[in-house]
Amino acid sequence: MQTATPIVKHLVLVGGGHSHLAVLKRLGMRPVQGLAVTLISRDINTPYSGSLPGLIAGIYEHDDIHIDLRPLAQFAGVRIIQEEITEIDLVNKRIALLSRPAMDFDILSLNIGSNPDGDLIPGALRHATGIKPISEFLLKWREIFDAAVSSLKNQDTDFTLVIVGGGPASVELAFSVQVSIHRQLGISLMENSNLKIQIISADDDVLKSHNQAVRNFTRSELKQRRIELVVNSLVTEFKANTVICENGVEYSADAIVFATGAKIPRWPADCGLSITADGFIEVNNHLQSTSHEFVFAAGDAATIKGANRPKSGVYAVRQGKPLAENLIRFATARNLKTYRPQQHALALMSMGDKKAIASRNNLFFKGSWVWHLKHRIDTAFLKKYSELPVMSAPLNLAKGLVDKQVEEQLSAHALRCAGCGAKVAGNVLEEVLQQLPDNQSADVLSGHTSIEDASMIKMENGQVLLQSVDQLKAFTNDVWLFAKIATNHCLSDIYAMGANPHSALAVVGLPFATKKYAKSQLKELMLACSETLQENDCELIGGHSAESSELHFGLCVNGFIEEEKILSKGGLREGDSLILTKPLGTGTLLASDMRYRASHRNITGAFQHMAISNKLAVECLIQHNAKACTDVTGFGLAGHLAEMLSEDNVSVELWLDDIPAMDGALESLQAGTLSSLHQDNKLASEIISAHVTSMINPRYELLFDPQTAGGLLVGIPKANTKKCLRQLRKNGYMLATEIGQVTLTGGEQPCIILK
Repeated sequence: MQTATPIVKHLVLVGGGHSHLAVLKRLGMRPVQGLAVTLISRDINTPYSGSLPGLIAGIYEHDDIHIDLRPLAQFAGVRIIQEEITEIDLVNKRIALLSRPAMDFDILSLNIGSNPDGDLIPGALRHATGIKPISEFLLKWREIFDAAVSSLKNQDTDFTLVIVGGGPASVELAFSVQVSIHRQLGISLMENSNLKIQIISADDDVLKSHNQAVRNFTRSELKQRRIELVVNSLVTEFKANTVICENGVEYSADAIVFATGAKIPRWPADCGLSITADGFIEVNNHLQSTSHEFVFAAGDAATIKGANRPKSGVYAVRQGKPLAENLIRFATARNLKTYRPQQHALALMSMGDKKAIASRNNLFFKGSWVWHLKHRIDTAFLKKYSELPVMSAPLNLAKGLVDKQVEEQLSAHALRCAGCGAKVAGNVLEEVLQQLPDNQSADVLSGHTSIEDASMIKMENGQVLLQSVDQLKAFTNDVWLFAKIATNHCLSDIYAMGANPHSALAVVGLPFATKKYAKSQLKELMLACSETLQENDCELIGGHSAESSELHFGLCVNGFIEEEKILSKGGLREGDSLILTKPLGTGTLLASDMRYRASHRNITGAFQHMAISNKLAVECLIQHNAKACTDVTGFGLAGHLAEMLSEDNVSVELWLDDIPAMDGALESLQAGTLSSLHQDNKLASEIISAHVTSMINPRYELLFDPQTAGGLLVGIPKANTKKCLRQLRKNGYMLATEIGQVTLTGGEQPCIILK
């Protein structure tokens, strides 16, 4: 007998810093059975700070220095939430989120980094730009770069950049900015230009924490490259284009960047964590809070009691492995391991021109070979967390049960999709339904072999009761998001028939867990469902729950409509335009996500489309005289269009290049990443007439991609098309598109002609 492993504890990771990368990788390589893990981070596409100077200098591209946390979290089996935290209740172990229900936890790990303290210098937040958060700095850097280049193209105009702070970040930024702007202007690095860069430091020298040889060389290099170093000048205020120092000297600037003393947000102190005198989370040599044993912290946000170290990415990276080890040991009631940070770390500082400075205690090196060492170390770090093992799904069949050919066929689809990609194949469903006895009730207007989206029961008052039931296997471990999208998906059949949903009953399957965790999951699931139903003016009136091996959610939905107003799948008219209200691609993107290949940007985009209700779409379509409609879901565009054509043997032209695709969908299909339902959906190709050029078009495979919470496919009079599309886009269906037209009704057989 197989037994399920219950979820018994919940670890929440806050922040996507360098230390948490190691935690995620460790969980992926050696999962902890029974431990649920959630990562909450404001930024999901996280920058590696060590490579930032290379990006500024133009050596790297944006994606070269960023780690997408989504594939890594998928690999680790970790729920990922992009969200702001508003409060942490350490007494009740609960996290309040900006736009979601509060989340309970058992263990908490903080890797939130630090930023330059904008409150130290009046006017900093208004008139200057901090070097961190890096995501915000990069947006401002593009503005600075464009303004500098535009100004300096006129050789009579100066552009002055002032950098406040005398540490490594300021030096690297000054070198890299100069390289980047000079290259754009087409002048050599050492050539004189109207670009003026000043570094202002309160210390009596640059790189004060480094040895004298490093400081001497850096000072000399700055002078040789005409970068002015101003020391013993404490900045006391920023005004518009002005830096004011304590000694009364003012410096004019076209742009100001500060890389001064670091700080963390207030909420760690507000929630009761012990804070050091310098304002950081105090931890012991297990990286465990000195005030709350179930809280851990690492990286720049933490200071180890008795072992204070510089706020450097080097230490954050080194803390990743011991943090992962101790989180797992704490969760499994084992003794924690002691972490002793190194006294001195190797600092590798880029000079922007593929040269670098190496500094460690009394050691000093410089040159191209140092930059190549830095490049190799930085690249290896990024690859470690970006290039993940290929996911496999063993069949676990006893030897000899099937022949080799069948085994290969099954192996190709062993990794089963969720959402509508988990539907039973259309031909299997049709064959079984054909064998069931016909309905005999006169008030039942639709039989089990009907192709309509919902059953139809005639009421005594002339109304028709529409009923639809749908259930999805979770395609994401984000319960809140899954429930909102699944609810929209389940309502769609009612909208596709021209009605509004009236009421619904929920069907929930929850994985085995402790009562506390199961309650938390169910609460989140049903709150998301309830919120979405309210947005659609639909009442939740009951439901059923059960334990299941995987998370499932579905709804039985009721709607009422006058019989003559029902939108059926049949009824397309010659000359009608075919309109699709949402782009395609959820099947291949979700399949890619399962394999750790999908970017957070593309999956978030897909989820945003999936979360859009079809409510306003159907209202618009009815206003523009729609007569035939369906929602595009598990059987793909071709399969659902085939259902619309079958009743009257309709022929349509489909304009392949006009079919809208979600970001990343075509690339995913071209990479061969298909939903497990894709090949079954391709049976619809038997009614497709296409030239070979159409069949090699990347959008051809898009026709068979199963959709979850897809849009509506509708036929409307040609004369109404432009006005209808304008209204759809105004209502939020930004990619609603005319994708074809009806060319013939009453033919010998249905036909889709690709153009």
